[in-house]
Amino acid sequence: MDFTEFSDLYYVEPIFRPPSEGKKSLLVTATVGCSFRCTFCYPYRDKKFSIRKVEDIKRDIQKARTIYGSRVERIFLLDGNAFVMKPKDLIEISKESYLIHPNLQRVSAYAHAKDIIRKSDEELAEIRKAGLNMLYLGIETGDDTLLQKINKRTTAAELAQAAQKLHQAKIILSGTIILGLAGSDPDASRKHAIATAKLINAMNPKQTQEWYISALTLMIPPGTPLEKDLRSGVFKPLDHTGVLRELQQILLHSSDDLHGCIFRSNHASNYLALKGILAQDKKALVQAIDKGIENPRYLRPEFTRGL
Repeated sequence: MDFTEFSDLYYVEPIFRPPSEGKKSLLVTATVGCSFRCTFCYPYRDKKFSIRKVEDIKRDIQKARTIYGSRVERIFLLDGNAFVMKPKDLIEISKESYLIHPNLQRVSAYAHAKDIIRKSDEELAEIRKAGLNMLYLGIETGDDTLLQKINKRTTAAELAQAAQKLHQAKIILSGTIILGLAGSDPDASRKHAIATAKLINAMNPKQTQEWYISALTLMIPPGTPLEKDLRSGVFKPLDHTGVLRELQQILLHSSDDLHGCIFRSNHASNYLALKGILAQDKKALVQAIDKGIENPRYLRPEFTRGL
């Protein structure tokens, strides 16, 4: 089922969602914009952040049943960090979603580490029980200096804490890291890679359960603070070989005790599409990167890369 035709549900364009929440997911606007302002991010910069009234959100959920019948199996709550909403509101929205859509299997949203940490373990458990069972967390890097530089407004320790709270609540974590975020300086790139690997290790759940780490490669959209740094020469981007080496370092420094971690680098921004399970496929992933470095024909052409 293709839900890309938005019909007359409430949306504020442009619309952005994770790649895995594409054509199969109904997009429901819970918030508009994002309450954070990262230097590399452009999707929400021109949107004034606001939280919609619960009754309005529920009205869209109900309207979707009229439009799509019982075919909705996934719902993604827009926008940039819908999980900022109060627990009682997220619970009410989730319960309404399952009540109205009998074949619904998943409700998901973007979240910031602070959105998660502010909620108690009991509140997270209740949110999971209501059916919001997957969150997308922008990790970006494990380097605290770089996190501050990109205005992420969190720390590696907070990101690890947020991950563990989600694991405990049995909410599936899908985290994203950004290759090339430190720029072309070799020392900064290595620091970014090793710190990110250490953070992924710290996110490892205490018991085996499904979670995801996805790698994106930095793209610099016009109008962002990072693009201004690029034009002024303050920021110099990492080339494709450096990006692949950075990813390789992340994998090499990831723990051999990771379990249940599904790894992907198949986003359109990446030069090399990889998939596997950490830590069992680490060796094969590292070898695939070597092959990509040695044989550029295996890489995605520059002109085909995108957000």
